[in-house]
Amino acid sequence: MEKIEFEFWGLQLLEPMALLLNLIMSFQSFRYYQKISKSLASPFSVYFGKFFFFISISAFFAAWSHLFYNYLGMYGKIPGFTTNIIAISMLEYAMVTYFYPKGHVLLKSIIGLLMMGAFGLLIFELNFLWAAIHTGIGIVLFLGVPITFRILKRADQGRFFFWGFISMLMTLPTELLGLNLSSWFQHQDISHVFMICSLYCFSSGVQEIELAKTTLKT
Repeated sequence: MEKIEFEFWGLQLLEPMALLLNLIMSFQSFRYYQKISKSLASPFSVYFGKFFFFISISAFFAAWSHLFYNYLGMYGKIPGFTTNIIAISMLEYAMVTYFYPKGHVLLKSIIGLLMMGAFGLLIFELNFLWAAIHTGIGIVLFLGVPITFRILKRADQGRFFFWGFISMLMTLPTELLGLNLSSWFQHQDISHVFMICSLYCFSSGVQEIELAKTTLKT
């Protein structure tokens, strides 16, 4: 299905829905960042605050890179790709901190290597695939799998993270199958909606875990 094209002030622009949904994700993530940074200060929540901060930047640049693709091409996507890689690395650090409060040097080193590897591949070839693979590794291996095992053990915490993982996972068949409902709501737009739901679940998951910590202390 062809992308929607429209003209504004003599400019040939693309994908208004991608612009709208990415801006929603950007402001949504920045709001979560503000909320976490003002009220929470544990290493886990600090890393998640950074995740939301960089996701907000990534989505903001992604919005305009879709709109002005005819003029910026793939080069306009560089800021979005790079900040997305940093954001996912922050999520990985957060989950390692959650599961290993005393630290885990090996896993943190692996996270650093994965991030540098993703940047290296982007330099080699400017392609969304590298950012997508890096995101998949972070969401599945560092969040989805351990949280799923925790849920299976009937743990009280992690439910929101689990559903955020499931929502993010739904973007995979959406993209692979190219599920397009209409020219105004294509597979990328559907994926953006799933991502918006995931961000909400992740934010709720942080609040859930921090609340549980407070309850234990009291």
